Formats: sequence, structure tokens, C-alpha cells
Amino acid sequence: MNAVEALLRFPAGTGTKDLGALASELDSASASLANPIAAVAYAAFAGLVRIAATLAQWHDSVLTAQPETDRFLRSAKARHQLWLKEYEGQLAAASLVQASRTLPDVLSLDDAATFLNAIGAVPLPLGMLAQDLSFTRIHGPHLDERSRTEPLALTVAFLKFQIDAVDVHHIHQLTPGEVHDLELEVRVSRWPEEHSELQLTPVSVEPASTYEFPSFSFSRPDGEPPFILRQRARAILRAPQGLHARPFEFKYAAEFLPPKSEQPVAIVGHRTLVIDGTDPSRSICGYPAMDSRLIELREALRKMPGMAQAELLDLLTVLTTLFNLAGSAVQDALFPDKRSEAQFQLDVRAALRRSPSIGIELDEHANAAGGITDLSFRGIPIELKVESSAPFGLEDGKRFVSQAASYAVAKGKKTAVLCVLDCSSKSQPPRDPSQLVGLQTLENGVQVCVLVIQGNLPKPSALSRGSTHQ
Repeated sequence: MNAVEALLRFPAGTGTKDLGALASELDSASASLANPIAAVAYAAFAGLVRIAATLAQWHDSVLTAQPETDRFLRSAKARHQLWLKEYEGQLAAASLVQASRTLPDVLSLDDAATFLNAIGAVPLPLGMLAQDLSFTRIHGPHLDERSRTEPLALTVAFLKFQIDAVDVHHIHQLTPGEVHDLELEVRVSRWPEEHSELQLTPVSVEPASTYEFPSFSFSRPDGEPPFILRQRARAILRAPQGLHARPFEFKYAAEFLPPKSEQPVAIVGHRTLVIDGTDPSRSICGYPAMDSRLIELREALRKMPGMAQAELLDLLTVLTTLFNLAGSAVQDALFPDKRSEAQFQLDVRAALRRSPSIGIELDEHANAAGGITDLSFRGIPIELKVESSAPFGLEDGKRFVSQAASYAVAKGKKTAVLCVLDCSSKSQPPRDPSQLVGLQTLENGVQVCVLVIQGNLPKPSALSRGSTHQ
């Protein structure tokens, strides 16, 4: 299992996928298990993996000397308390509860690594996949008299969330300040005789003033279990999320009403919503299309194995300025003629230096891997090239990415930037700058962000039909 491997290997690596994405996969797996005990165990493990992701973020932030790192540790501990309230009384999660008891005592990086390793070492039960199996089909038709007198397993499985008719997967983008449709689908294994209502309520460590997510209420349905229930309501994010902030996170709890002496409800499935609340109306780069590409790259890089949050933030700082440069290069024809690499480096250096978030920390001609980088920011190499012979496309960047990746490895980084000025002669209008940005993954795991900046653009009047006959 990828999540177990990631936890056991920490901090050497984070496995094949981001821990948050692995937690979502475990959520989905728990809803597919026929055995309620196994389903609860996997749901509890998914919750701990999600907490572990925040703890791993704290670990990386401390190592890279980021400001206010303690907020990640506080968040992990607060979410653990919510997790305990849900699973402390569940026999299926007893081993996970016991292994997680040390989280409140985590104070050092070694403590964090020990905690993640211990969680990964907890054995999980094997479970049979089910296709909406009823309890009778799971356990067979021959129940003894004692089992008939005991309450049957009571499971609420979250099968699906949709926002504005789009399925919610790992991270979903939600525009803040707007009303959105939130629809869910759940499967209930049985309905207790003494209860008339099922209520699903959102729980979060986010400040209550930042969101308004609905509660869902279902009356007792007719027919025989299992019951499939669907409902739609409205959801609002009241506060936007900063570019560097982690997504909002919400979890839905289930309760049968009125409260009676029923055993705890086993809640499984995809019931954790991870919401990106970046406000698209607040420009990051100065160009909306470039803003969208920056967000896409951020989400793609967050899923990369071994990607430290601190390095990602540094990379986004560089890309924000370079994306603005790419947009203004087209809008204002900043590079009207052919340029040498030395001249282009002066231009890029000046643009990056003007950013208050970069300034003095931009290095020039630093040594790495037996070579000299053009520019670098906190160890992230920024390799610059100029092409003047023919129009340059993203695929052409393959010729240079290995050089940038070598510098990254020498600096202990997972990312690098390749910025190419295309000042070839052109007879066509400029291309959309947002289409000239991409990621290239090398075999050593380094992610190189390739950005093409357009120069030597023809004047619009030269492209008019009348000008061609002059």
C-alpha cells in the first residue's frame, strides 16, 4: 500500500503520491469494503494519513526555516483531537488510536518522524470489496440466535460529493464569495428502529467565519436496506485562500436522531472535502490566464513525491514574477529585437530583483554540479536561454532541461526553472503566453518548469492585409 510505504519511509521519501491524495484514495476504498470492521479501520487510517500530511509539512518547513512553522504542528494536534473523538470508542480503530497517542507529545523533528513511522507500522485488516451488499448477504443467511438479538452493524458510507454538478476528488476549486451547489450521496446499511432522522454535519478546524457549509437531514426511507440517499444544498466560502496557503479541509459526521442508546455509527468513504479557495478575481501575476496556469502548476507539484512545501513556495515566488514578465513581454513588446543571453539575463535579473519577495536572495553565477547557474533563488536554479533561429515551443525545451535538472540535484532541490526567450523572426501574431508554460519530469524526479517568453514580435500593423501589398 502506497500510504504505508510513504509513512514507513518518512522522511526519506513520501512514496509514490502526495499523502493527501493517498488519504482520499483510502477514503474511497473504505466505502467499498463489505466488512464494517475493515471499513472503519481504513477510514480511521485515512484520517491519520491526512493528519500525517500536515505533520510532514511542519517537518519540511522547520528544515527550510520558513516563518510561522508551528501553525502546522498546532493544526495536526487539533485535528488529532477531532479524530480521537470519532474513533476512540471504535474497536476496529483501537490499534490506530493507541499508536496515535504520542502525537500530543511531538516537539521535535525526530518525534514527528517516529510518529509517522509508527502509524505506518500498524497492521490493517483485509477487507472484501462489496457492491452495495446488505448485511445479510455479507454474513450469510444462517445467523445464530445470539446474533439475531444483537444490533447489526450500522454503517454510513459516503459514496460521492459533487460541487456544481462536478465530482469532487482530491482537491476541488471553489470560488470564494459565491454560492455553490453541494450534493452528496450516502449508503446506509440499515436504519435503527428507534431513530427517525439521519443528520450529516460538517466539522472543520477552519475558523467558523471563513465558511458556511450545509448540514444534510434525511428522514427514514421506505423499503429494505441498504438505502442510497442523495441530497443537494448550498455552500459558501466566505474568505479567500492565499496562494501559498494549504487548502481548506472539511469533514462530514453522521448522527441518527433523536439520540438513543445505539452503538456508534461506522462512518466510511469519501467524506473529507479538500477545497482550494484561491480567489480568481485577485490577480497573482497580473494576467488572468497566467494566474490559472500558476494554480495548475501548484496543484500538480503538490502531488509530486518528495515535494517540500517550502521549496514549492520558493518556486511559486519565482514563477509569479516570470509569468508577469511573459505577459508584459507580449502586451508591451518588451523585447523588440534579437538579444544575447547576457542581455536577457540582465533583463530577468532586474525583474526578479524588483520583487520584494526575492530581492537580495537572488544569486547570480552560483556554482553547481561543476557548472555555473545563470540565476538561482534559495537554491532553485533559473536557467536562461535565447533562441533566434526558429520559433521555440515547449517540446523544444527538452534540449535544455537536463542541464537545469543537474543544477537542481547539486543543490538538493526537486525543482528548476528553464526560461527561454524566443526572439526568432515572426510573421504571425504572438501566441497565448499561458500556452507556453509547462512541466517536464526527468528520470531523477526533478520537475523543470519550462517558460517561453516571446520577443522580436511583429508590429500589428505589419500583419494587416494592406501592409503586405506595400
